[in-house]
Amino acid sequence: MVARLSRYADTVDIAGVAFRLVCAYPKPRFWARRNPEFLTARRPDVTVAIVYDEDFRRRAGWPAGGETVDDAPHVRRDGPRLRVTTGYYRAAVDVGRGRAVVRIAAGFDVGHLMRTLAALWLLERNTLLLRAGPAGYVAVTPREDEVTVRRTPFGEHGTQPGLDRPTAAPIVIGTAGGEPGHPRSSARALAALLPAIWQADRRRAAVARTLDLASLIVAGRLRRDGDARPDGSALVG
Repeated sequence: MVARLSRYADTVDIAGVAFRLVCAYPKPRFWARRNPEFLTARRPDVTVAIVYDEDFRRRAGWPAGGETVDDAPHVRRDGPRLRVTTGYYRAAVDVGRGRAVVRIAAGFDVGHLMRTLAALWLLERNTLLLRAGPAGYVAVTPREDEVTVRRTPFGEHGTQPGLDRPTAAPIVIGTAGGEPGHPRSSARALAALLPAIWQADRRRAAVARTLDLASLIVAGRLRRDGDARPDGSALVG
């Protein structure tokens, strides 16, 4: 299937994972090339084959005249693969083999689709996608003695990410000086962090893994300087 879809192909690096988008139509390329800083020539980790379907609305049973489409992904296990569904696309995902085959309604941009696919693969690498205000989404990875924060091509509400300025995030994700804060402060920081996470996979094991990573992020030390708060917490920025 991928060979027949290779008329347009681009590879985008999202926090260290190279996604190659292939499609018979140029629309995915428009998204990829809106953010040229993320284009890469290295070998892809994941191949995403995209098929646009003119009849998707009818097949999905959308109500006539519906003006909104549900973008919240539903993920379920189907043998060795995952099935990801929303109101406008269906994706068969094989994380282990680095493959995704997507059928998407005609006319839709692939930005939100790619955000969900990236979240699935990044979680396997102990990385979370966090909403960071005007900067869009950042990829945050807790490590032994620091937290790594990387930009992504995912803007907020369809906008491009703020690549010409430092990432600004209204979310507490670490403690100044690397010292754990008071348990009550840590709990507040975790509560502030959780709504900012793009949780693509809501199955129990994935949610548990996300909670573990979020706790490490809150307790960890940021690689970059933070904006110290009176309670000892820090912001990305």
